[in-house]
Amino acid sequence: MKKKKRKLKKKIKIILLILIILVIIIILSTILLKKDNKPITKSKYNYKNTISNILSYNIENNNIDNDFLVWIYNNYNEDVLDKLSKYLKDNDYNDNIWHDLTGNSFNVLIDLYKDNYKEKDNVKIIDKKSDNTSISFVGDVSLADNWYIMPKYDERGKGIYGILSEDVVNIMTSTDIMVANNEFTISDRGTPMPGKYYTFRGSPTRLKIYDEMGVDLVTLANNHVYDFGSDAFSDMLSSLKEHNLPYIGAGNNIEEAMKPYYFIINGYKIAFVNATRAEKNIMTPEATETEGGVFRCYDPTNFSNVIKETKKNSDYVVALIHYGREDSHELEDVQIESSKQYIDSGADIIIGSHAHVLQGMEFYKDKLIVYNLGDFIFNNETKDTGIFTLNIDNKGTMSYKFIPCKEENEYTYLLKDNDKIDVINKMKSWSINIDIDNDGNIKNN
Repeated sequence: MKKKKRKLKKKIKIILLILIILVIIIILSTILLKKDNKPITKSKYNYKNTISNILSYNIENNNIDNDFLVWIYNNYNEDVLDKLSKYLKDNDYNDNIWHDLTGNSFNVLIDLYKDNYKEKDNVKIIDKKSDNTSISFVGDVSLADNWYIMPKYDERGKGIYGILSEDVVNIMTSTDIMVANNEFTISDRGTPMPGKYYTFRGSPTRLKIYDEMGVDLVTLANNHVYDFGSDAFSDMLSSLKEHNLPYIGAGNNIEEAMKPYYFIINGYKIAFVNATRAEKNIMTPEATETEGGVFRCYDPTNFSNVIKETKKNSDYVVALIHYGREDSHELEDVQIESSKQYIDSGADIIIGSHAHVLQGMEFYKDKLIVYNLGDFIFNNETKDTGIFTLNIDNKGTMSYKFIPCKEENEYTYLLKDNDKIDVINKMKSWSINIDIDNDGNIKNN
């Protein structure tokens, strides 16, 4: 009996020992698993040494300092600093590499770092990441109730498809940024400017048509936005703001009229600026420090200075100018000379309007000048017109396309086949050093 009790006690001890060992194993396993699954944090990476190494190269950019690089480390993969250090070591550094490393250009990164976009009324961020950004432009647009287009818009009862073909609308609404020249004032008030033969005014209710067209930005530096006086001009600015439709080239004072508008898209910062030298007999007021009006560039100095300043914090500057001889395909010397001056000041492309007809194009220092896009949807005449599209790929390379259209019977439609080729050939004949293939792609000849 005693032997049996001793054996039982021994078995119990063995079982207890086994249980204790199992518990210890489970506890140790849990600890090890937690350790293995613990996230690897950036604290293991000695980023401070890498930053010190980067700063030792004395990059000629005042914005690249310790705090900025720490912000980069905290907001992006740590490989960015390593790769940046390698670029510097290999003497391959330039500001363009930031987009490759982070998906944002250096200018965008600096703005994000400084929180520059907060409460800004002249910046729009388009949340898009793709291989290409498309920006399209059309020439003169009139939505004036006292001119040809709006009566037909109302009479036909088809909305936008009463004045634009479906394929034209599809192009305009599918492009990332659509820009049009607003060639009329927007108001229900005012009286026609004395002594002015043509005066155009459209009701603020017409602004919904810009939505139908997919327009994202309008230019106002032209000779018809002040046609019905200061009250109508002021109404126009207020109506555009209420409609959340950005504008450039005019304002309640010169500061507003000169102000660029920026789009942030695909990690690039694209600026748009606008000025006019259209009138031979100058009637439209120029904005001053205290009075509203347009931004003029008869003397190109001020516009050149705006372009220079804008270029300092932008990846691309698009300069839109209202100039040229009306109803003539021939260029004025001042168009050629001033456009080149604006490119020398930092503009990456020039887009012109005002001639009411198409004019040619020219490459200068590998930058394209589109001298005039003519009327787009403006009157009752039959005219060649078109949509010009600028594409910027993910590497920052710019390419260009001209899409021929026809304005006829208060209606603009896409041209095809021989009619399309005919307009392309005309554009080539009016241009200086460009080639356009049958698909409308533009190259430096």
